[in-house]
Amino acid sequence: SIGQGRLLNAGVSKKEIMEKWRAPAHLFTTQANPLSCVAAITTIDVIKEEGLLERAKRLGEYTMKRFIEMMDEHELIGDVRGKGLLIGVDLVKNRETKEPAVKEARKVDWRAWEKGLVLIHYGKSVLRIAPPLTISQEELDKGLSIIEEAIDDVEKGRVANEVLERMEGW
Repeated sequence: SIGQGRLLNAGVSKKEIMEKWRAPAHLFTTQANPLSCVAAITTIDVIKEEGLLERAKRLGEYTMKRFIEMMDEHELIGDVRGKGLLIGVDLVKNRETKEPAVKEARKVDWRAWEKGLVLIHYGKSVLRIAPPLTISQEELDKGLSIIEEAIDDVEKGRVANEVLERMEGW
């Protein structure tokens, strides 16, 4: 997204690591395209001018708090972690053993989609919460409510196992 839809690649690492790589190990055909670089610089300017990093921090803390509160009502939520507006919600079968709730995560994704929210998980069962930095508070609250409803529906058995067949490849 830094290139605003134009191909752009950036590699970031410690100096010691980057100096050990020999060219072209970290060279990509999408690096340094002039048009993409202008788009990226403009994007960075907008992020600074609109205070989007501070906003992401504030909304991220709000979102984490909402998910932590949801843990009291939903045993499926085993852990919540993240930074800013990039948050992982770990779904587990058992909080003690931390066994991933693989099928349940897929069902939550499906139910959220049915309710109008595109949601995916990474690994076996970690919901990926990554809204745009410009999301409104109203949109964020609506998305969080949809996720909670989806989790509740899965916990109460309202999502049939048949949806798992449709989830291959998601």
